[in-house]
Amino acid sequence: MKPVFAAVWILLFALAQGPVLLASDDTDKRAEADRYYQQGDFKKAYRMYFKLAKKGNHHAQGQVARMHARGEGRRVDFAEAYAWSVLAGEGSETIPVMNSEELLAQTDNPVAAQEKAEKLEKKYGKRALAEKESIRAERAATRQSGACMGSNLSCSR
Repeated sequence: MKPVFAAVWILLFALAQGPVLLASDDTDKRAEADRYYQQGDFKKAYRMYFKLAKKGNHHAQGQVARMHARGEGRRVDFAEAYAWSVLAGEGSETIPVMNSEELLAQTDNPVAAQEKAEKLEKKYGKRALAEKESIRAERAATRQSGACMGSNLSCSR
């Protein structure tokens, strides 16, 4: 009984540390992306910022917006810049990005730009990411409880 209890305790501790480790990894990736940006390697910086932006990192979302607006590592695309700046605006930190309304005014089609922003918000906004994380946690709990034993037809992965 004691080895099972110890194993469960270790597993719960490891699960609790997961978000901390991921946050640390994201901090390192952000610093690396910032270095690439400062060195002028915009393509590498963009790839790294984009990955972080999809995870909900508001600094990275602001950087993606800025890079689209300035054509750094990407072609100039004010609609895309506007959409990412809207997402970046969900964050609490101050992000040095152009005003979303200024970006919207520079787009060829403001309605399409707003639709793009709504689409990104549904996919990468705070609420969407929280729902995805909730689903992941629920699935992990189901697997941990043994409810997915035997036929996996009733379990979604």
